[in-house]
Amino acid sequence: MDVTVADAPAEYDAYRERLRTFVAAHVPTLEWAPRTGARMPESVADLEKLRDWVAALHDAGYILARFREDAADPFEQRILETELAGTGIPYILGNPLVSGALKAFGTPEQRRRYLPPMARGDHIWTQLFSEPDAGSDLTALQTRAARDGDDYIVDGQKVWSTWAPFADYGYLLARTEPDPGPRGITAFILDMRSPGVETRPLREMTGTADFSEVFFDGVRVPAANLIGATGEGWKVANTSLAAERGGVGELGSDDALRGLVRLARIRRQAGRPAIEDSAVRQQIAAYAARARIQRALGFRVATKAARGESEVWDAPLMKIWASELNLETVEYGLALQGPRSALSEDDPLVVDGGRWQDAFLYARALTIAGGSNEIMRNLIAERGLGLPREPRGM
Repeated sequence: MDVTVADAPAEYDAYRERLRTFVAAHVPTLEWAPRTGARMPESVADLEKLRDWVAALHDAGYILARFREDAADPFEQRILETELAGTGIPYILGNPLVSGALKAFGTPEQRRRYLPPMARGDHIWTQLFSEPDAGSDLTALQTRAARDGDDYIVDGQKVWSTWAPFADYGYLLARTEPDPGPRGITAFILDMRSPGVETRPLREMTGTADFSEVFFDGVRVPAANLIGATGEGWKVANTSLAAERGGVGELGSDDALRGLVRLARIRRQAGRPAIEDSAVRQQIAAYAARARIQRALGFRVATKAARGESEVWDAPLMKIWASELNLETVEYGLALQGPRSALSEDDPLVVDGGRWQDAFLYARALTIAGGSNEIMRNLIAERGLGLPREPRGM
């Protein structure tokens, strides 16, 4: 199929310049250094600066399509995402996965109540899907929501929830029906300040605590907070997870490639810059070629979506390709450093402030986020290609 990726017409140059001027005037200076992946600020002071930044963008009319119910100009959106991503500063606070669920399954009142504050940074959300025994296989989740009058009472545990300590609301999947598997799951909006909600940060091998586990003990959730109907949670979740997998698939690789080139110029091998070694140049070129394929895949998937021709393997394919390329790229960045790759980021001799070490430690998580790559390959094979289902464990 033809891939439609038209360059922004010249009349959008003024929009880009206005946006750049606005960003230069409002982008915050943080104590926290943003890193690769779904990372969380480490202080309330930085969080408040980020809230002011996101609110300023919103109030100036720079609103992402994922939070809008009207039709967004595609060229303006592309420019907006590109310019904001270039700042290296978060411009979405929390996990916005629920926005797709609300737009597809939420009531008009839910969309009016939650989408604008999410876009403005007034409400921070966390995702409450995975459990200790239900990660990529969410159909095994055991958190329960029992009907009690106009409420549901929730008991259980979630894990790997980003932004949970700062979150105002959670996008919750819980089992409401006696049916096993996906048929018994329902999606909820959960007020994270409700009695019975406990959040415990998880310290990761990166040294940061960007994920948390969340416990529910008799938490009351109004029935009005259902997203979709009871028992439709699996359908609701898959709609929003497709967006997350596409988001992982849109991981920027240009910065990593430029970083590899800079690294190869300053690192020396056999008494000369590593970039002068033809093998090094060929390896970086191979990553660059794969990055261009990633970009073409993204444009192709976007074109298919615009035409209403999306297929089940689109987002999973992008997710696998991008996350594995990212992992290999940062591994090569460490290889170029030789023995210095073993240094911690606070060592005075560490290269690039330790960005490669941190990115490497986080990169494996991106092969799991949104469904592990193994699950994604099964999804492509079974639902996309119609191959026999893999035997399930007992």
